[in-house]
Amino acid sequence: MNEEAWDRLLKIRTFGRDDTGSNQYKYPYEPTPYSVLERLGNSGEIGKKNTLLDYGCGKGRVDFFLSYQTGCRSMGMEYNERIYQMALKNKEKSVSGRKVRFELADASVYQVPAEIDRCFFSILFAWKS
Repeated sequence: MNEEAWDRLLKIRTFGRDDTGSNQYKYPYEPTPYSVLERLGNSGEIGKKNTLLDYGCGKGRVDFFLSYQTGCRSMGMEYNERIYQMALKNKEKSVSGRKVRFELADASVYQVPAEIDRCFFSILFAWKS
């Protein structure tokens, strides 16, 4: 399936890059490809007994997909208030929204809840060839 087809299935809108609020210290919103999430979901590392913390969750793609795919609970943390509001809007309609929650927070000072036993970090790599 392509990116938009997965979004339709999950009843969310997460595709496309968003540079709002990005600068040299804060990365733009760029969703993790579903192909990567499918591999992670099928790895056996995350299951229905786990609770995932998604640092820099953006619009919630990782949270909604992995909750749908694995049955885990997921908590997304986002620092950009506008994008955080989009995640909350997605939660209202998502097929896995009941297993997902979001917090508007700065990861550098965030106290990780005790129930978290899995973490997801999306890392952007850039290099010159």
